[in-house]
Amino acid sequence: MIIPLSKAPTNKIATIIQVNTGPGLKTRLLNMGFVNGAKLKVLENNGHHIVVALEGGSGRVVALSRGIAMKILVEVQN
Repeated sequence: MIIPLSKAPTNKIATIIQVNTGPGLKTRLLNMGFVNGAKLKVLENNGHHIVVALEGGSGRVVALSRGIAMKILVEVQN
């Protein structure tokens, strides 16, 4: 099921399907590793912000505002 990242449950793995932002923000997110097909783990989703760990080589932990997280579509793995 494809949902906005803002609705992804904590401690679940998700795959990025699409980033629906303007060109400036999209470039920033792509540079941070938010690319189509990238996997991430939701570490915290408290209603105000979301913290994710990008999997793969970077292992980067990133906090996003709920507004930005709403623009990133993901598929959550069961």
